[in-house]
Amino acid sequence: MLSLIALTAALSAPGRAADNEISIELGSLGTHDDAFELFHDNGQLGTVGIRGGLGLSRHLGVVAGWHHAATGNTVEVQSSTADDSESRYQTFQAAYRGHHFLVGPKLDTTAWEWFRPYATVQGALFVGRVLMDDDPEVDDNPGQIQATAVSPGGVAALGWDIVPVRPGGGQIGIGWHLEAGYGLVATASYRARPPSGDGEPAEIARFGLGGFYLRTGVGLYF
Repeated sequence: MLSLIALTAALSAPGRAADNEISIELGSLGTHDDAFELFHDNGQLGTVGIRGGLGLSRHLGVVAGWHHAATGNTVEVQSSTADDSESRYQTFQAAYRGHHFLVGPKLDTTAWEWFRPYATVQGALFVGRVLMDDDPEVDDNPGQIQATAVSPGGVAALGWDIVPVRPGGGQIGIGWHLEAGYGLVATASYRARPPSGDGEPAEIARFGLGGFYLRTGVGLYF
């Protein structure tokens, strides 16, 4: 697909060089791993962040972005007495907080001066933190458990930049972009010590992320 866009770019009419940019974004990433349902169970994880871009040549640039994700669930656990004569139910909050960093090349072509389709492949680093708390109303609850893990990943996407507004015909424009594709994040193990602080760290969660990937944003092109 990148080679097809490159050929189209070579044959297109002369146009302006690839823009530099800075945008505010909303996004979504699939959660294909059933283990992530402990924290989020609708199949797509919403994110918010920023994207910056640097034009390197007429049709080639590099983009980098940071997104934050936050979600959680109330989990109910059933336990029984030794003789199974009585069942008890306990609840706790399970939360996920993530910082997602991406960077990679962006190859575009000029359909019109204001409309530039593009393809991008980006490497990613995902820093996730999980929290489990049996009493979230209490700050510094001694029963809270938390763990952090880092995992690599990447996305491949097609998109477009639309920049219809360049006040006074200048170099600075106001535009909108949309890109969609597929993202994949390696499985990570989240390990934490017991609330008492004694004992070796134990795995409290293990999951990866991945599936349909979507980002859209508005910002300045210059």
